Amino acid sequence: MSIAEHESLHRVEELWFPGATLVFQAESSLYRVYSGILSAQSSVFRDMLTFPQPADDDSKGDTFDGCPKIVLHDKVGDVTAFFRAIFDCSFFIPPFTTSPPLATLSGILRLSHKYDVPHLRERCLLHLSSLYPTTLPAYDALNYAPSILNLRPPPQTYPPLALLALLDEMHHADMPAPWLIPCIMYLAACNPIDRILSCAAELGDDSSSSSTNANALTATKRALLSAYPKLTSSIHTSILSFLHTPPSPSCLSPAKCTSELLQLGHFVSSSWSKCHFPLEIWEEGDWEPIEGDLCVVCIREARKMHKKARETFWKGLPGLFGVGGGEGGGWEELEKMREALGRKI
Repeated sequence: MSIAEHESLHRVEELWFPGATLVFQAESSLYRVYSGILSAQSSVFRDMLTFPQPADDDSKGDTFDGCPKIVLHDKVGDVTAFFRAIFDCSFFIPPFTTSPPLATLSGILRLSHKYDVPHLRERCLLHLSSLYPTTLPAYDALNYAPSILNLRPPPQTYPPLALLALLDEMHHADMPAPWLIPCIMYLAACNPIDRILSCAAELGDDSSSSSTNANALTATKRALLSAYPKLTSSIHTSILSFLHTPPSPSCLSPAKCTSELLQLGHFVSSSWSKCHFPLEIWEEGDWEPIEGDLCVVCIREARKMHKKARETFWKGLPGLFGVGGGEGGGWEELEKMREALGRKI
């Protein structure tokens, strides 16, 4: 290594352990780490260090501070996050009170897969699965509704287009996680159309960063836009159908309940005519104001209809976005895919 090359490199201080005997280089950053700890965590590094590979042009016979130096052809941000997760026992430990930055999570996910560190890969997927669940009760428990109704990203979630691009990248790296996609797509579709088309920062649209991502994101946008009419129509044909259904035969006050349902249906339809978030259009708190307007029988029947409609909509969410075998697939198919990969998440 020339003097100029040596001077252009800098140490990552939090990952420079004076007692360690192995140096890695990523771009212009250097890491001095313990080979034993790394080998215990990663089968790839264990094999690499047990059976040294022929040196490439970047690292042949190279040393730094008297230690062997290995050049990694990975992004420096990914390597820093990955090594911190391995060597810093306080870093990237679930459950997270605040979501790690997407750059951190994506770096750890990429390299834990590439270098075979299963427990870090599982931490990434476990965290994502907690934010983007496969069941409606788990989704409701996250209470995303206030943010969605105010057209804001739900707390702790990631920009959906950027996250979908990451999942597409991992799919092509033979590490698919399709069970995450329906919920992510739904949250993305809760954004106004103009926000999706304008490459808004809230969505994490980095389609200009590479041609591969550009194609993936374009396909994602097409899927989102094609789902819009179905999202809107499902609100009135299914989710809010209780407002347009005649009172129950057991209704205690048919004339009054019929009139109230018509008025309420007209008000909701006109106020939320462009709504495209079926799961949030009618919340639990919306029942109390109308309990005095409808009889107890009609309230009970309306609740049952609304609950069933939401469950039916959720069941069809994978098919709506063409995930899990299309219209004939569903959450069951996605769960099988997850189980087949041995992911306990």
